[in-house]
Amino acid sequence: MTAAALLVGYLVGGIPTADWLARRRGLDLRARGSRNPGANNALRLGGRRLAAAVLTAEVGKGALAVLLGGLGDDAGAVAAGIGAVLGNVSNPYRRLRGGQGLGITAGILLTAAPVVGLVAILVIWTTVVVTRNAAAAAVAAMIGLIATAALAGSGPWGLTDTGHVVALALGVCAVIAPKQVMKLRPPARPTPPAPG
Repeated sequence: MTAAALLVGYLVGGIPTADWLARRRGLDLRARGSRNPGANNALRLGGRRLAAAVLTAEVGKGALAVLLGGLGDDAGAVAAGIGAVLGNVSNPYRRLRGGQGLGITAGILLTAAPVVGLVAILVIWTTVVVTRNAAAAAVAAMIGLIATAALAGSGPWGLTDTGHVVALALGVCAVIAPKQVMKLRPPARPTPPAPG
């Protein structure tokens, strides 16, 4: 059952809603700007309305995946949530080229563990305001997410077991961390020509 929930989450998370919404506006998010099919690139290329639509769709996909996976049990909700962010980052419909996984993660967390999700969003917002760096905000949020999951655990709704909340936090962070950490690294300096 858990494997089926993981697969359902993966297929739901990969639905290319950002591409569809941008094309309706005559834009290709994968060809311009950061080439990332996410809300940040949508804001840069298409404005606030497109960014809001993309973000809403991403959050909705995350919520839908968790709800579908949770029809079985909490383990199914966790598997579907991790599958959804994996499908978003390694898109099955786009030759495994996907987004950053941040918008869908918000939907996953707000549905499965709302208290933890709200803390992660607050950390992202605060870090962006202070550093003006989205990757730094994402890394800070991942650290805050895991700590909050361990401390706050399950809330009045969503997942009922703290162990499942921590498993979801760790799984989601494992999927989105590589792209975010790579963005923190300074660009490589060109090698000077050999004297000659």
